[in-house]
Amino acid sequence: MKQLSLSLVAIFLTLDAVISMPDFVKPGPCPNVNKAVLWERQQRNHWQMGGDWYQHSSSPNPFDPFAKCVLWKLQYIGGAFRTESTGLDANGAAKKTQGSLFYDLPGKQLEVTHEGAPPAPLVVLDTDYKNYGCFYSCKDTQRKFYADIGFIFSRTPNMDPNHVRICHEAFNKIGVDATAFVKTPQGDGCSYDNKQVEVV
Repeated sequence: MKQLSLSLVAIFLTLDAVISMPDFVKPGPCPNVNKAVLWERQQRNHWQMGGDWYQHSSSPNPFDPFAKCVLWKLQYIGGAFRTESTGLDANGAAKKTQGSLFYDLPGKQLEVTHEGAPPAPLVVLDTDYKNYGCFYSCKDTQRKFYADIGFIFSRTPNMDPNHVRICHEAFNKIGVDATAFVKTPQGDGCSYDNKQVEVV
């Protein structure tokens, strides 16, 4: 629950690809997330994640092609999702990324992948499926360095502050400061129609 629109591009990068980016790579292992508990609570309801998600904010990501108007579309296809992220880049040009979101049963998590990139883990920290979604991805190497990215999504372009607070609390529980996330401009000046966009 995403894509990741984000651009999900950031979380699809292998650690080798980002190890030279000190602002993106941090020392130590990934934060401790109780994936098993979240999985048992959410798995039977994953189908409800289908539909449109507007990106409210995300952790800083130098690889993200989107600057505003980011919309993540999930199409449930039985145990997996087709994913599409659209938005405008810094120059106002329309962009699109596509991929899939599927089950990693042994890992008790979701896996997400887009064209030309390896799969990456995705955990839903919290969601009510109807209003908000708090998504997190993290990969580490030998528990010495890790690269992560977090996303906050809403079912509407303008997110209820109470739902933003819920996601901030979900990230705080794993030691991630979501108040430092970059806000994604939505609403005014955005067009969420199906016009032709450049695939990145």
